[in-house]
Amino acid sequence: MKKVCALIIIFTGFILAVNQVQAAPPIKIGFLDVRSGPFKSNGDKFLVGFETAVKQINEEGGILGQPLEIVEEDHQMKPEIAVQKLKKLILKDKVEAVIGGSTSACCLAISKAMPRYKKIYMPTGFAMDITGKSFNPYVFRSFSNVAILAKSMAQYISKHTQLKKVYLINQDYSYGHDVADIYEKFIKEAVPGAEIVGKDFHPMFNKDFAPYISKIKASDADYVLTGNWGMDGSQLIIQGRSLGMNLPIAGFALADPNNLGAMPGNEAVGSLGMSTYLSGVDTPKAKKFEESFYKISGGKWPTEQQWFGYQIMMMYAKAVNKAGSLDIEKVIKTFEGLTWEGPVGTVTMRAKDHQAIQPMVIGQVVEKTKYFDFPYMKPIQVIPSEQTAYKPEDFGWKPYKER
Repeated sequence: MKKVCALIIIFTGFILAVNQVQAAPPIKIGFLDVRSGPFKSNGDKFLVGFETAVKQINEEGGILGQPLEIVEEDHQMKPEIAVQKLKKLILKDKVEAVIGGSTSACCLAISKAMPRYKKIYMPTGFAMDITGKSFNPYVFRSFSNVAILAKSMAQYISKHTQLKKVYLINQDYSYGHDVADIYEKFIKEAVPGAEIVGKDFHPMFNKDFAPYISKIKASDADYVLTGNWGMDGSQLIIQGRSLGMNLPIAGFALADPNNLGAMPGNEAVGSLGMSTYLSGVDTPKAKKFEESFYKISGGKWPTEQQWFGYQIMMMYAKAVNKAGSLDIEKVIKTFEGLTWEGPVGTVTMRAKDHQAIQPMVIGQVVEKTKYFDFPYMKPIQVIPSEQTAYKPEDFGWKPYKER
């Protein structure tokens, strides 16, 4: 009888705690990303991870005992619209933080506006300037950046392949130029005799890769390195294979299921990619995380963008709970140097530049996995976080000065 009474008390306390969280006013978090047009699927995937994290956080008691509420806005892949929607989210919707971006151009526009509003922004873009030349204390990135991606891929190429001659082809904007320039730096440091045999930049939403493919085939390259994402990633490979470009391909955004799912056959099989997380890491911790994410998300696997949206929200929740307040200065202080235990290792939010330093997972496209009915990434190597770190000053970082 005593045990039954004790269980009733515990259960009653749990129900009361849940009701208190539900009754508390919500903390609003803005999701500012692409929600329309040809790249909408990119924003969709970030949102899945973000929603999954919010659902888990709310089930565990919310932040500071308050539930989270998502407010969505569409920046249409246009930086000027991103800034307008940011103003609405903060001044009208009263969000406490903003996540999203997709394209680095939008991420940079949002980042540069944050000192005006003094709210936390968590970007989902790779460009170096976000936590480099354009660094400001309100921006925290758990997303990997180009230096981390380039250094990780260069290390894998140097230790596990005989590849030396690379052709660089990328989208013609800040991120694509970062990929080309920074990969050249790290591959020459990692591989004796490494050679850049070609470097091209093409417009975004490019439909005809034939002229570029002809140059690649004539270049004597051993492999192709690209940061292309979205349709530009899949079309480069589809058209390349159809035109006889049979070189190995290494892609910074190849882990995106939409890139791989857009291909009609096995064009990408054998290609290399990477992410801060890939489904299929063979450890008990990673397997437990995958199953939990799959259940909470309603049947989605934590692949690349889903993972990014989830990870940064979990880190933000930890920072705010640790601060014990939504006061921006307190949150910044606790976020700087924050560690979070991810499924493949410890993630550290570096205090100097607010860039997360973490292990990277290298994958190779195989014909069959349990995750999708098309060829997808199989994890083949985890690069430890100490091997992915770099000096922020090498890429233009300077201490922030209030303007």
